[in-house]
Amino acid sequence: MEATYTVPSITCSTCSGRIKDGLAGMEGIKGVDVDLKTQSVKVSFDPELRSPGDISRKIAELGYEVMQ
Repeated sequence: MEATYTVPSITCSTCSGRIKDGLAGMEGIKGVDVDLKTQSVKVSFDPELRSPGDISRKIAELGYEVMQ
C-alpha cells in the first residue's frame, strides 16, 4: 500500500534524510520517497503492520508538520 503526505516544513536535504531514516526504521515500511520540490513524502508500507496514521504520527514526532 502507498500513502502520500504533504509536509510543508521540508526545506532541505537534511530534512529529507531525517524523514527517510526515521521512517525506514519502522517495521513494515517498504520504501520512502521525499520530494523537496513538492514538499511531499510518499511511503509504501505493509498495511498489516502500519497504518497511514502511524506514519503521519512518526513524521510529526520527527519534528515536521503533516498537512491532512
